[in-house]
Amino acid sequence: MKINNFDVDLFLTDYWQKKPLVVRNAFSEPFWLDPDDLAGLSLEIDAESRIISQEESTWKVEHGPFDESTYSHLPEKNWTLLVQAVDQWEPQLQQLLASFHFLPSWRLDDVMVSYAPVGGTVSQHFDFFDVFLIQGEGSRKWQIGGVCDSSSELLSDTAVQILKEFEPALEFILQPGDMLYIPAKHSHLGVSVQDSLTYSIGFRAPSIRDMVDGIATTALESLTEDERYTDSTESLSALTGEISEATINEVQEMLTRKLLDRSAISSWLGQYVTERKYPDLELSSTEDTVCLERLSEEAFVYRHAASRYAYTKEGGCTLFVDGQSYKVDLALAELLSNNSLIDSGVLLERTSNPSNRNVVEALFLNGALTFDDDGGDE
Repeated sequence: MKINNFDVDLFLTDYWQKKPLVVRNAFSEPFWLDPDDLAGLSLEIDAESRIISQEESTWKVEHGPFDESTYSHLPEKNWTLLVQAVDQWEPQLQQLLASFHFLPSWRLDDVMVSYAPVGGTVSQHFDFFDVFLIQGEGSRKWQIGGVCDSSSELLSDTAVQILKEFEPALEFILQPGDMLYIPAKHSHLGVSVQDSLTYSIGFRAPSIRDMVDGIATTALESLTEDERYTDSTESLSALTGEISEATINEVQEMLTRKLLDRSAISSWLGQYVTERKYPDLELSSTEDTVCLERLSEEAFVYRHAASRYAYTKEGGCTLFVDGQSYKVDLALAELLSNNSLIDSGVLLERTSNPSNRNVVEALFLNGALTFDDDGGDE
């Protein structure tokens, strides 16, 4: 599926992580789901869902799973149903995600889908991820304000995180098929003009805080009490009470050498960005004793929609799947990470390498690879 009226190179140069962009008629048939589909998904115990409603100045948040009676008691206006990671439950949304392959797949968070009758909103807020908002049914008005950060003041005593100050600079009404890109930390407010269904495709990024914590923790696993600071001639030449510049330089060098080890960074980053959104969700598995036999019988293999794949070439090729690392050859890593629908014959050829074969069997056993397109990634 291709995004209409959209220049990828221009977008990446002028808009990505810089400023908002509206694309009219980006998708000609944006009706992948209907409100009943979304409501039905919110009844499932494994799906993360919320209903946010407003009555005058009072906000209410209810968390799913819901039951059918929930919807019979809702008012006609001023509420929103939000369901996270719908791409994991609805295979047809994978073709939508394929439209965004111009961005690193490991940056994808999920596809959240929201339904709101007239007046439905979650109020003015900002996110720490980049988001593409695609209008399905109905229409929704979006206002975009300034750039915020963690110090931006929120209203107190509300069940929803709402910015205290919001001054819109841009305003768009999205019709079916229209797409709005909002960079991370840009404040925004969406309100349903008509009963509407909206797809929110979010792209996350590790924070510096996460990186320092994760990489330092990784480094600690290989450090011992034996490795200590050693005085140098320069540091010993300082006055007795002074922590000299030479000492600080030496400590900095030690930390840089240990914390900025490229193999440790590569290992942590690959595992971090491929952790599944819901790691406790069990994936159905295929017994490793039969998976290779079925490769010769089935036309395609699917990546499970809940699984995340990435690879690095640092220190030899490493494949990362669902937070685990595997040593494979580059051809297999590229095949699995860059293709959501995988030709079984090509995959079978890659398993002639014993190391590759063991990894493929493990991925089938873990459920990250499947022959069932209902759990697939296309």
